[in-house]
Amino acid sequence: MKNTLVVVADLGCFKAFRLDDNHLNRRPRLELLEQFESPEAHGKLVEKVTDLSGRFRRGTGPANGAGATSDGERHNLELELRKRLVRQLAQRFNHLARSKEVERCLLAASKEINRQLLDELEPQVRAKIEKNIPADLTKLEPSEILRRF
Repeated sequence: MKNTLVVVADLGCFKAFRLDDNHLNRRPRLELLEQFESPEAHGKLVEKVTDLSGRFRRGTGPANGAGATSDGERHNLELELRKRLVRQLAQRFNHLARSKEVERCLLAASKEINRQLLDELEPQVRAKIEKNIPADLTKLEPSEILRRF
């Protein structure tokens, strides 16, 4: 039987399992290899930035004039954080699936990050993926995850 890596992920959680189906009289089961939860994904943006709206001058008009302070724009901070988290997930996936022992992979990643995650994977890892499900299965029990594939 092929050595199979099963990965389920969403933006803040990554779980990698090895599919164990070598025993003749037992049903296939998933053995947890690695689990990672990113605290950055679950926090609020307000907790990550220090500047508040209106604390810094824009540099236009008099120093004590009305409307002369910054409006605290985020400048795509949420988008950059999302890209960084997807890149971290892809690095973990690449590290596990790069092994010659892993012959095929099954992936389930939430709809919001599925395409981005695939784009970040190395070509040889992407070639090992036999089934890709755009769904968040991170909160399911291993037996239920196995049924979805």
